[in-house]
Amino acid sequence: MIAGIVLAAGQGRRMGAVKPLIDIDGVPSLGRVLATLDEAAVPLVLVVLGREAGPIRRAVDLRNRRVVVNPLPERGMASSLALGLDALPTDAEGALVFHADMPFVRPETIHAVLHAAAEGAEIAAPCWKGRRGFPVFFRHSQWDELRETLHGDRGGRRFIENHPDRLRTVDVDDPGCIRDIDRPADLPSPKEASRCAMCE
Repeated sequence: MIAGIVLAAGQGRRMGAVKPLIDIDGVPSLGRVLATLDEAAVPLVLVVLGREAGPIRRAVDLRNRRVVVNPLPERGMASSLALGLDALPTDAEGALVFHADMPFVRPETIHAVLHAAAEGAEIAAPCWKGRRGFPVFFRHSQWDELRETLHGDRGGRRFIENHPDRLRTVDVDDPGCIRDIDRPADLPSPKEASRCAMCE
């Protein structure tokens, strides 16, 4: 079994709002991410929340998810990823790491990364026009080394940079795999949101 970890504990300073709750065509960003995971049939999804856990629980249906709360989200994304890894079943084959502020990833992209994992990749990630994106897969055998590199806001990036020979990138036709909503300017325009709704 490969599990999904959705990092949703960020404090949203640059956005000035709780990013998992940002409205994307009438649905909270985290809700869209979870719906995409369901569409891709990821069997187990764990969500890491932070100080805004209460409002997020009220706005997003998390009843069928495992939830972990990071008591010190100011320590950065790495602390949330470490908590997520520690909370997964020990028999999990690997973890797919997502971000709650990346609601435009397509199910086909998840399938492409899962296919690379099924073929034996130790680390796998989608790539759009030469840019590596999310979700990123880490096989269970990599977790101990990964944990040793988790500091601050870099998540698994340092580990990947240290082990490029273990990384398999998968070309995808999905700009959503590199697109986050970090600042207000990153939000879709009404016209773009309308196109997204028509495609669903």
